[in-house]
Amino acid sequence: MKPFRRFFGALAALLIATGVSAFAAGMKVEGTPVPTPPKPDFSSMKFLIGTWTCSDLSSRRPGPFTVTQVYSMDPSGYWIVRDDTTHKASWIPREFHSQTKYTYDAIAKRWIRITIGEEGAYAVWTAPMPVGNKKTYTYVIQTKARDIASYAPEVYVIESDTKKTMTTSFTETNGGIVTVKETCTKS
Repeated sequence: MKPFRRFFGALAALLIATGVSAFAAGMKVEGTPVPTPPKPDFSSMKFLIGTWTCSDLSSRRPGPFTVTQVYSMDPSGYWIVRDDTTHKASWIPREFHSQTKYTYDAIAKRWIRITIGEEGAYAVWTAPMPVGNKKTYTYVIQTKARDIASYAPEVYVIESDTKKTMTTSFTETNGGIVTVKETCTKS
């Protein structure tokens, strides 16, 4: 029995040594850097850079409320950043802050918008290329609200380099449809 064990032990050692040598000889270390994806073409969105004052009106609220949007270019050149301040109103007890980042996914051929806000709020939208002066963002995922069953797409219309509008709606769990309109002007 011992000669067989020695034979199979030696054979196993030889196979392992040969396999490791062959594996090491077959591995090649890649010397070229990982390709950098091209930066998005933000030429259609550069007019946004700056401060905008928005009036938002929801059909389930007693009146409009004000949001200040400040757009800037991320230092990397891959994102446009929007910092929002939602100002106090009779039903808004304090200012709320959120941040939205926009980029273009050239492989998927769609605009991406990611928002994070206070108290754990989040949302991700996508949009195809604009049609004329309209860009339509559709929710991919968002913070679940207790009384909202579904969200309609958000339709943005560029009226001029200093005016833009957004319209959307959402369906409440009781079946009611709430419309929302936002009108923004650049200062």
